[in-house]
Amino acid sequence: MLAAIAAATPTPAGVPGAGIFTSPLILSLTIWVPVVVAIVMNTVPNPRGRYDTLMKQIAFFTNLGIFFVLFIAYHLFETFLPTLQYEEKLPWLPSIGVTYHLGVDGPGMTMMMLSCLIGIVSVLASWGVRERVRSYFTLLLLTQATVNGAIASHDMFVLLLFWGAATIPVALLILGWGGPGREAAAWRLVGYWSIGTAALLVATMTVYGASGGTSFDMDVVLKAALTPRVQLAAGLALMVAAATRLPLFPFHGWVRDVYSEAPLGVSVVIAGTASRLGGYLLLRGLVAADADASRLLSPLLAALAAVTIIYAAVVALRSVDLRWAAAHLAMVPGGITVLGLAALTPLSIAGSVLSMFTGGLVAALIVAAAWVVTDRAQTRSLSVLSGLAPRMPILTWLLVLGALGLLGVPLLASFPAETMIFFGSFKTQPIGSFAVAAGLVLTAIALAVVAHRVLFGQPNHDAPAVSDASLGETWYLGLLAGGLLWVGLFPSGPKLPGTDLPLFDPGLVNVMSAGITDIASPYVQPAPTAAQ
Repeated sequence: MLAAIAAATPTPAGVPGAGIFTSPLILSLTIWVPVVVAIVMNTVPNPRGRYDTLMKQIAFFTNLGIFFVLFIAYHLFETFLPTLQYEEKLPWLPSIGVTYHLGVDGPGMTMMMLSCLIGIVSVLASWGVRERVRSYFTLLLLTQATVNGAIASHDMFVLLLFWGAATIPVALLILGWGGPGREAAAWRLVGYWSIGTAALLVATMTVYGASGGTSFDMDVVLKAALTPRVQLAAGLALMVAAATRLPLFPFHGWVRDVYSEAPLGVSVVIAGTASRLGGYLLLRGLVAADADASRLLSPLLAALAAVTIIYAAVVALRSVDLRWAAAHLAMVPGGITVLGLAALTPLSIAGSVLSMFTGGLVAALIVAAAWVVTDRAQTRSLSVLSGLAPRMPILTWLLVLGALGLLGVPLLASFPAETMIFFGSFKTQPIGSFAVAAGLVLTAIALAVVAHRVLFGQPNHDAPAVSDASLGETWYLGLLAGGLLWVGLFPSGPKLPGTDLPLFDPGLVNVMSAGITDIASPYVQPAPTAAQ
């Protein structure tokens, strides 16, 4: 595969996303550079862990380099073009119609930026790993490569491979470096994610066979004229696949054990990007492809979103373990994203795309901050944790910021996302919107109860000694919080004084809008005719 990519014919100059980036390998770099680095790391001699620090530095600078390249591509992204940009396409298995087809539009570029940011944070969050360092960072880089591949894939067969492959390194990371309950957590994740992979396989083969069995390319299989029965069957399978990743109730059984037992860096990757793939799959495979099936399934999607949020809030309210509470609260952003996709209005779909980005940051911040608090406090029990704010001022601010981001308060990136979703949903999905709003009220109560108990209650003098976040922990948690604040304050990017020219950031909202118009076009309500 690598040789074929390297031999690919360069994309002609003048295509969308060109500029200085005329090479067709921009997206491939984000996928295969981590793979190559992981292979090299795993073959370099490391007698008795002598080069463990070097391994960590290599993983960090690999992610930093990819982020730098992708940020330039993000800056040069043509925000007025709805077509795929930085596109790569070459035959791979022509006998069955498989092409190595990569490309991103606005939502895809938004997800790629999220993935690269989370990649940097996950490496920093893993800096404390001391055992089998080379193997750990090898698997972490492979995880990030599979996530990037799933985002950039524009061929259903290639998407299926990356989607399923992500399970293997994540499960091995949990088994090798997780907590006392790591075996149960890893096998639960394998079980649920395998169900999702099987469902995606069913959906892929259904549309492949119904479209003539000549190509897996999304431009062919997802835009073919399929019967309503085929559309509905494929749509239901895609919903199951997405629900296992986001996750949505009742496919959430892996959440508690994984987020509480997985290593911190792995939890960050799962909460920040791997789980967001569920919403991205619904956007690409259902909303953007099958308008009729989307309309039929939209009430079910809205119901799943509402039940997920209400369930997560109730469980968090009754939890006796801070990591368990955080794990269930991390389900809330996925439910909000699904509500926007269920509403099927241009405004709600745009809000859902932004919600995938903000939801990844919020979920990762909630899970990571709770993990660090329990580690610093030497206990996870909510009956022991109490009055930590005076002794943990930095972690207190970060936890509170994560809670506010979960609720979508102004000045944070989740505010415009949730505002667009609710304003776009109340007309088409009023019951689901009110149910989700009620779920957010319950979430606010759960957050208030947990925060009061852990941070602002009476100090427990019998509890173990506690300490605040270290400089390294402050850095990677601060990156997540900084992303929420930056996009919340400058959703359209900072401007040069007195002009509309971007200073150095074209604005996430501007970039993500490329392609949303085409996705939402089947759901635009016709303008009312003038009265005769």
